[in-house]
Amino acid sequence: MDPAAIGQRVRRMRRALGLSQAELADRAGISRQALGTLEAGRHLPRVDAAVALAGVLGTTVEDLLAVGPPRALHVLGDALADGQAVRVVQVGDHHVCIPTPGTDDGEVWSAPDAVIDDRRVALLPGADTDGFLVAGCDPSLGIVAALGPERGNGRIVPVLASSSAARLALVTGRAHAAVVHDVQVAGPQHPTSVHRLPLAAWRTGLAVPQGAEAALAAAVAGEGPVVQRDAGAAAQAAYERALLAEGRPCPDGPLATGHLDAARQASVGGIAAVTIEPVALAAGMVFHALETHRVEVWIDARSADHPGAVALGELLASARLRRRLAILPGYALEAA
Repeated sequence: MDPAAIGQRVRRMRRALGLSQAELADRAGISRQALGTLEAGRHLPRVDAAVALAGVLGTTVEDLLAVGPPRALHVLGDALADGQAVRVVQVGDHHVCIPTPGTDDGEVWSAPDAVIDDRRVALLPGADTDGFLVAGCDPSLGIVAALGPERGNGRIVPVLASSSAARLALVTGRAHAAVVHDVQVAGPQHPTSVHRLPLAAWRTGLAVPQGAEAALAAAVAGEGPVVQRDAGAAAQAAYERALLAEGRPCPDGPLATGHLDAARQASVGGIAAVTIEPVALAAGMVFHALETHRVEVWIDARSADHPGAVALGELLASARLRRRLAILPGYALEAA
């Protein structure tokens, strides 16, 4: 083990949590002097001290004392198979992985940064792990990323995730920020403190292709099939609340990975889909509104000084982004 590398890792993780040396030492039950010499790379911690430090820093002893490539973490907490190609973004002390091709890559695949080898990241030549990882389901994240810096830590890397999955990625340290939406967006639960930035407001509901209004009426009545989202998606919750209010069960139907995928599946199958108004209108579909949702960007307070957080905050307040979002159907920026 390399004492200097371990000391740098402890110092970086401590600062990411906003802790002083005295605060970390007190929480871990070690002396301030012992922590100072550890961070300076002059000695390795005892086993009991390593366990205590790992617990306070929100990591494992294995990762705290790791030698070689960092352990691979799937952005949404799923398993990663050996040989899998991934994009990689450094989030805190972790290499967070986004499998490629992903569900939102469409016909054009993103270039991988690494391959998984024995649960660790083996970076490919020229890999770029800098960036600011934002998880969420708002399709406008692609516009936000395109308007931001192309390289470096200010680069915004969007990842498709439902509101609940985005929240989980944020609180588990697998994302720098999350995009969430609901009628009233509830604050995050322990342990993450966040800065909340308004993005927009749009309506959630059901969409069908032109000429398939009978399928829409059936979906409103709780009859399927209906293309649906996962249980943690805010749009899915809106549909289930509407059915519950009428005493109707939720129908069966295929599961979509996002709002765009739901609209695509509905267009192909001639059935209804749970989605949002901007997507339905852009696809030329008939839309039935259920709820109006506020859309917010949550930035982990520990990442508030990250160059990507600064770039994102500036973009959200900029006229160049707002003008582009204003021309999208179904976006209500005045409600942001």
